[in-house]
Amino acid sequence: MAGAVRFGAALPDPIVLQLNRPPLTQTDRVRLTGDVEQRGSRAGFSTPVAFVFGLAFVGAGTGITLIGARAIEVRASSIHAPLWVLIALGVTQASAGLLVWGMAWRQFAADRRRIAAASAHPEEPALADYPWDPSGFDVPRWHGVARFVGGAAFFTTFISVFNYWAFATESPVMVKLVTSLFDLVTLVVWWQAAIHVGRALKFQGTRITYDRFPYRRSMPVVIHWQPAAGIRGAHRGSFTLRCVEEAYEQSGSGNNRQRALVHDQLWAQVLGFDAAHEFDPGEDVALSYTLPADAQPTSFAGSTPRFWELEVKLDRPGLDFVETYLVPVY
Repeated sequence: MAGAVRFGAALPDPIVLQLNRPPLTQTDRVRLTGDVEQRGSRAGFSTPVAFVFGLAFVGAGTGITLIGARAIEVRASSIHAPLWVLIALGVTQASAGLLVWGMAWRQFAADRRRIAAASAHPEEPALADYPWDPSGFDVPRWHGVARFVGGAAFFTTFISVFNYWAFATESPVMVKLVTSLFDLVTLVVWWQAAIHVGRALKFQGTRITYDRFPYRRSMPVVIHWQPAAGIRGAHRGSFTLRCVEEAYEQSGSGNNRQRALVHDQLWAQVLGFDAAHEFDPGEDVALSYTLPADAQPTSFAGSTPRFWELEVKLDRPGLDFVETYLVPVY
């Protein structure tokens, strides 16, 4: 079935659409760009280290915020910026610390869950690796919206401090130029957040169901995608099953050291169609993929998490539909 998409499997007279694009298999390691959502539970450092690291940011940020709000009195001569700038700086620092704490808690909770699941389901290691629903994977309607809007708000608050420095003080021209560039980035970030809000308003939550649980690497992977209300027609579309490796990469040194979450695609197979199609709610889209002989198994617990995901992209009038779903390949 690789290379075919079956539309309307749940209907009395299912329509079989043979893809007019041949299946495309990608075997090279490729760095994925765009929205990168953390799937593994590893924070990149131990829980105690994360707590101490986050505490430093939360403590400093809270103190600066209280000074800006005049809850803590300091000499006026020691403040060289408007109070709102102090509040903005304090909020961003405290938020960064809370984010680190959240990552540490996620890692701690996942480790506890794995221990309990391994004891309750010794016959199926997949259930200990991740809290799978054996019937399928749901993506709630508002999934990711809070993350995008919150990220845009955080970035705006953070860059507001530099805007004061660049345009309200006697700063160098280069500072003004760099800050203006970041202001443009802020607009792009808010535009992306608006797109996600629009998709949540337009499309309901979507779901895939598994042909079996878990999928074995030596067998074909058949996934059933269920379109949501609001999708309707699409000019073209692609359905990509890929194996992804997740890692944190560090750059710089000392106070300039930075950590970035990255996703590398290890293998992928893309099914697609270029003929216009009208989707109906409750319609069934059956996708079949053949994995390579050296396919890697899913592992969320390791220091370098590895997982499989199905990405659905539909080119349609108005807002395009883009969503990813986790697939249990073991």
